[in-house]
Amino acid sequence: MSLIQVNNLDKFYGAEPILQNLDLEIHPGEKWGLIGRNGCGKTTLMKILAGKEDYDRGEIGSAQNCRIGYLEQEPNFETKITIYQELRNLFQDLDQLHDEIERARQQISDHALNGEQLDRLVEEHYHLSQEYEQKGGFLIEGRIQGVLRGLGFSKERWTDSVVVLSGGERTRLALAKILLVPSDLLLLDEPTNYLDMAAIEWLEEYLKLQFKGAALIISHDRFFLDRVVQGIFELDSGKIKRYRGNYTDYRNQKEFNLQAQAKAFQIQQKYLQKQEKFIREAGASEKSKRKANSVEKRLQKIERIQKPSAASKSLKLNFSGHEASGREVLLLEGLSKGFDNKIIFRDVNLRVESGDRVGLIGPNGSGKTTLIKMILGLDSPDTGRISLGYEVYPGYFPQIVDDSGLSGTPFQMVMDMADLDNTEARTILGRFLFSGDDVFKNVTDLSGGERRRLSLIKLMLSKSNLLILDEPTNHLDLESIEAIEKALVDFNGTILVVSHDRYFLNKVVNRYLAVLDENLISFGSYQDYLDANNFQAKQGTASKLKNDAQVRWEQNKEVQRQLKRKQRRLEQTETEIGELEAEKKKISDLLNDPSIFADYNKSLVLAKDLSEIETKLAEAYRVWEELSLELSANIIE
Repeated sequence: MSLIQVNNLDKFYGAEPILQNLDLEIHPGEKWGLIGRNGCGKTTLMKILAGKEDYDRGEIGSAQNCRIGYLEQEPNFETKITIYQELRNLFQDLDQLHDEIERARQQISDHALNGEQLDRLVEEHYHLSQEYEQKGGFLIEGRIQGVLRGLGFSKERWTDSVVVLSGGERTRLALAKILLVPSDLLLLDEPTNYLDMAAIEWLEEYLKLQFKGAALIISHDRFFLDRVVQGIFELDSGKIKRYRGNYTDYRNQKEFNLQAQAKAFQIQQKYLQKQEKFIREAGASEKSKRKANSVEKRLQKIERIQKPSAASKSLKLNFSGHEASGREVLLLEGLSKGFDNKIIFRDVNLRVESGDRVGLIGPNGSGKTTLIKMILGLDSPDTGRISLGYEVYPGYFPQIVDDSGLSGTPFQMVMDMADLDNTEARTILGRFLFSGDDVFKNVTDLSGGERRRLSLIKLMLSKSNLLILDEPTNHLDLESIEAIEKALVDFNGTILVVSHDRYFLNKVVNRYLAVLDENLISFGSYQDYLDANNFQAKQGTASKLKNDAQVRWEQNKEVQRQLKRKQRRLEQTETEIGELEAEKKKISDLLNDPSIFADYNKSLVLAKDLSEIETKLAEAYRVWEELSLELSANIIE
């Protein structure tokens, strides 16, 4: 049975069709990725499924009592409330139930009660406690803490007001709320936006291993889609095409289908041309005319194979670069930097050579963008020296485009960037998907994606031989991201790129620099960084760079010790829970024994014992939940 089913859905904005005759079906437990070009209607479809937006025609049916959780891109929260309380408020019904349990427990201690009153209260306390346990009340605290840690909220931040949160932090908090509330279907619109790599990996593990419901996920993170989903919905021209498997499977299937369609089209065209030639050249005899007429009728009934559409308009990039720089491109010597009494870098040394393709990685707020700004001369180190090599010409692509000084139109800006004639300027703009009247829009009216494409034009025309890119894939669709990948792979200069897109980094870079413990540590691959990350976070990193082999060896040893300790503690907690549950059942059975009811003092003692055991059980379940979350997400405290 379907969780949700969509038939013949139409959606228009004015006279412009967004979704046309769209069909979609999701079954329990299925996890689908929803992909398509920017502006094709993905978010619109998600809002319709979540009941946040109307549609014009069609039918949407859902299973009875289907619980849907929806992560929107601009969440709202109550003002003047803490991060922790925002999540705790999700469980007000269970907190009220806990208050009733506590009320009953306190009343049981009243020595003025007669036997009948005590029996009634003990029975009430027992049933309330059973209900609380069955609804997961003992697991609330562990779940809240596990999700907060997993999504990158340190314990020091839990008491912060939501008012002070950045846009990215608000999105992460909204995601935390979605994950804590029981859902049969999650609708997640770009859930990995604003997450650093550790949080993305935690979310992957959560969706893969812990969340048993279905999910529909809009994402440009291909690595994430490869790890989480079992199918891809491609939204194109208002309709859905289905592909089984992850993103890589989808790409392979799509390429195979296009090749098969092209081959079938060619074969059919040859057959049709041959038959049409026979009809045209049929003789004048009655027999020839009849045969030609029969062939013509048969051709009219043949279903024509559509010619595969020519490659749709996509971004076309080429970073040609200046002449080659000297061998040494970038040198950092004794670099230190701090803000507000917090050290970001301490005595950092680094050498980048011509042809290096460096991925700069690390947690959000670790100092990656600060380092880039210092290299570009937009900020200064506290101590140390930064120098660019001979004939090095850097070009910068920022994470957030500064449009404060922008004016005019894309056409005017391109004309001002280089010595171009009108045709050359229009050709370049067309390669970056600016066509028709778009080239004469005021720059201030451009969308975020259009402004980023304009910044790419500026970078391309700069002919830089050192490209410094800060989250270059943000706000771009998958086709545009792949165009940037290809251009960077073909680029013959040096690259320094900050990105959380692991798929992108694996394609483009050949060396990683991780910001760890006030230093830069070099890794040969992203997997090496993953293996070392938790260990490095625990160790006071020495002022000199450690070699990769040493880091991996130390990390593996320490991680295994940490995991074993947590696993032993988890097993001990499970044993403790079993013993407490057995003791709880024993006391509950005694309290239900009529012979005990008659003895007020015994009943009172047993009721107090039961209350103490339930308190211990609540703490044990909290510890068990926290350890389970940490082990499943491979989070090392």
